Amino acid sequence: NLKGNSGGVEITRLARTGTSLTMRMAWILLGLSKVISLSRTNDVSKPHILFIVADDLGWNDVGFRSHSIKTPTIDALAKEGMVLTRYYLQDVCSPSRAAFLTGRYPIHNTINTFLMPDVAEGLPLNETLLPQYLHEAGYRSHAVGKWHLGHYTWDHTPTFRGFDSFYGYYVGGEDYYTHELSVLGYDLRDDREPQCGPKCSRVASEAKGRYSTHVFTEKAIEIINAHAQRNSTYGDDSEPMFLYLAYQAVHYPAQVPSFYSDPYAYTISDPKRQIFAGMLTCLDEGIANVTNALIANRMNDNLLIVFTTDNGGPTEGRDSVGSSNFPLRGGKHTVWEGGTRGTAVVWGSPNIIPSRLRGTEMKAMMHAVDWLPTLVEAVGAPLLPSWNKLDGISQWPAISRGKQAEQRTSFLYGVHDHGEQRWKPYDIAFRDGDWKLIQGWGGSPDTYSGNDTTPRFDKTMNRSNFSKPTVAEFMLFNVDLDPSEQYECSVDHWDHVVDMNQKLNEIRASAVDVPGGGGHPDPNCPPYLPSYDPSVGLVIGPWC
Repeated sequence: NLKGNSGGVEITRLARTGTSLTMRMAWILLGLSKVISLSRTNDVSKPHILFIVADDLGWNDVGFRSHSIKTPTIDALAKEGMVLTRYYLQDVCSPSRAAFLTGRYPIHNTINTFLMPDVAEGLPLNETLLPQYLHEAGYRSHAVGKWHLGHYTWDHTPTFRGFDSFYGYYVGGEDYYTHELSVLGYDLRDDREPQCGPKCSRVASEAKGRYSTHVFTEKAIEIINAHAQRNSTYGDDSEPMFLYLAYQAVHYPAQVPSFYSDPYAYTISDPKRQIFAGMLTCLDEGIANVTNALIANRMNDNLLIVFTTDNGGPTEGRDSVGSSNFPLRGGKHTVWEGGTRGTAVVWGSPNIIPSRLRGTEMKAMMHAVDWLPTLVEAVGAPLLPSWNKLDGISQWPAISRGKQAEQRTSFLYGVHDHGEQRWKPYDIAFRDGDWKLIQGWGGSPDTYSGNDTTPRFDKTMNRSNFSKPTVAEFMLFNVDLDPSEQYECSVDHWDHVVDMNQKLNEIRASAVDVPGGGGHPDPNCPPYLPSYDPSVGLVIGPWC
């Protein structure tokens, strides 16, 4: 057992690459489904929500796809829940997280690429976030792990954006043990109250030297235990909880205790992939311990779990730590399918997802912006009056009732942030039905990751219908017939190019620019200046 420093929380080392872990996880997820008769009855319209974000997880990484990395918890959630097979996100972290929490495309919430730690920009304060909607339905909301949506003022930090507490780091990435980002300083905060500003926010120095996946798992368990205790103390079992658990794993740098990676030396030949596999198995173990805490507190009878990546896996460059998106093209930083088509699983207690839908695939098209309206409908929360028009569409009918009608038929992929921008001022991609149009190109890398250099051709597609493009400004793919994007076909289907180009130009024209938002640093803010804490030295935090 690994005992935490907070509240006596204890997490269990379950990770193994053999049968024992699979059996243990089957028992845990069996508990999620079967312990209903022992649980207390809650308001079925307001389930507890556990929203788990894995950072930089590739399409071909989880066990139920790769079959080489052991993720029995995630696999069990998929087996007892629903796998979203046509699920899309933005190409990098900040834009996807902004999409999750605002229900709006990056072109409208301004977060079109990842935010730099020392630049005065963040998610605009006039955006209404998911926890603010849930608050209207009586939820207590907590955020654990990665924020990466701005911190140059306290108003941009999580407890000023609807969360009742935050424990984690403000920036996009850091060392898993020291919790430091190069020379900028230490970044791990314990913000325990709503609107927890400079007199409330505490530097979590006690976690220095401890692996972040363990730290965030312990904090999540502590929050679950405290929530259950609060309900018991006040004799009210109906107060629902929203826990946004955004793990650091499996983001760069490649770090994990050898306990998790060593067993893969016998099954995976690539040393980089071995370490990555250990990082993912440790993450899977963390999810197991968190779900076990929900069972122990009898919160599983009215529970909704979402597991999602934030973008495709990085396959080239410094942030590539061993992920694979095979057979999809490209990876993180690109609008190719490998950078934007993501892994996601939804699990719900029997009152939420009926037995006939368990172990199925949701084939309806879904985008990251859909989570906000989906969860708002799931809990019956009101849509707050706001000038901000949602881009998201509720997928709750498909998730809860298996409704076959297509809720979404198009979406904006957004922009890539790596490589030449061939369409000025930036390349951008759009989906309409089975067709995908890129103005310019999809970014770098545009290759394939995995054991094979090129995926096998889909036999359902007629090669003779496609030819080499003669117009360099556009790229068109039928991603239903050609999900690996091997065959560009703009010349042969120019009618689609003309129609989609018009729609895409209309979307471009709706772009929003806000001083202090993404891409437009606040001109009234001074240059970045870290603060100082005697226990850890330089500290990252608000400076404006």
